[in-house]
Amino acid sequence: MNKLTTTIMLLAIVMMATAAEKNVTVTVKNPSSSERKAVPVVMKVDADVTTALVTLDGKEIPCQLDDLNDDGVYEELSFLTDMKGKEKLTFSVTLSDNGDPRQYDVKTYGYLGIRDRQNDAKKQKHQKITSVTFPKETNPYNYIFPHGAVMENDMVGFRVYCDHRQSLDYYGHRNLKMDIAETAFYTTQEQRDKGYGEDVLYTGSTYGCGALHGWDGKNAIMFENVRNRTQTVVCEGPVRTILDITNKAWRPYEGCKPVDITTRYILYYGHRDVEVQVNFSRTVADIPLSTGIVDIVEGSTELTDKAGLRGCWGRACAGNNPQVYDTITVGLGIYVPKQYYKGDSHFTDGKERLPNQAYVQVVGTETDNLHYWFNCTCDIETFGFAGEKEWYKYLKDWKKEKEKPVTVQIEN
Repeated sequence: MNKLTTTIMLLAIVMMATAAEKNVTVTVKNPSSSERKAVPVVMKVDADVTTALVTLDGKEIPCQLDDLNDDGVYEELSFLTDMKGKEKLTFSVTLSDNGDPRQYDVKTYGYLGIRDRQNDAKKQKHQKITSVTFPKETNPYNYIFPHGAVMENDMVGFRVYCDHRQSLDYYGHRNLKMDIAETAFYTTQEQRDKGYGEDVLYTGSTYGCGALHGWDGKNAIMFENVRNRTQTVVCEGPVRTILDITNKAWRPYEGCKPVDITTRYILYYGHRDVEVQVNFSRTVADIPLSTGIVDIVEGSTELTDKAGLRGCWGRACAGNNPQVYDTITVGLGIYVPKQYYKGDSHFTDGKERLPNQAYVQVVGTETDNLHYWFNCTCDIETFGFAGEKEWYKYLKDWKKEKEKPVTVQIEN
């Protein structure tokens, strides 16, 4: 063995020996007496972390490292756990700068595509992308497939329309399995017969099931007046998928100082609800905001506690076209924490083609951020709810859970 070979081997040994590894203890407590399923645990990680191992009582737990701003560095680690009432669990987390993220079954899906130019839709092959930006004078609706970014787990699926509305459309599942990669939101009758899910909601010119808009006191203000709009699939994996929707230099009313707004949608595996984190480039106490759920109209009933929880239950028809789509019973829900909730309202855009009306949550913030959740179900689910009363009870319990979250303590 020559000196050069020996030197290289010694350098390799030194590099392996100096690989940084940190062990962290994460204690999670359930303050409620109720059992909780798929509780998200999220923690920040140092910039040099490239791989992580999470264990509970020696058993490995699937986890996910996410680069949230596309800078090549992981910022957060997440994993899920079931918890009994009042239970305390202690997880061991090993973080290292040597190696790649551990691989687990991917249980969430995120997708954004560019349409193929072929005229024959049956022969089109759409190019997958991770992010796209359009200037305000461009209407990207017919260029993005399928009309906006998609997120899915085995319970629910959503797309965020890429035009000025940015409404959230709901894809219902018949069975506990992801299938939007195959149906692309446009389920055939053959696929329905085989148990695939389908588009079940008509969003029209509303929030759909939880988009954020401005508010003029009577109607939602959407994102026409912006410099550009960007949709990004941030991540997908065993724990969660994240979509970011960014509007640059938004001016919701004349004379308003422009503001950049990024709405982040987080869908966890094992959840039918979506977490919404909104960040602004400045404080926005001067901007009235709103979110809400579409008023389904046909036989629709409403739930409200006038304190941040809103729900509805009724018959919906995707595309508002019963010749193409089935009419399906849908339940929607939204919860806005009290620090952001300002009051209930309702709007209709006055157009003849209904339903274009919504149950509105007027919201606002004195800071540069806002936080809320929305929730969905439909009666094609084989794993869902028996009816309106059961859905409304679930929503009330869901709010209680959000108001009393688990506590997470991290010790190095």
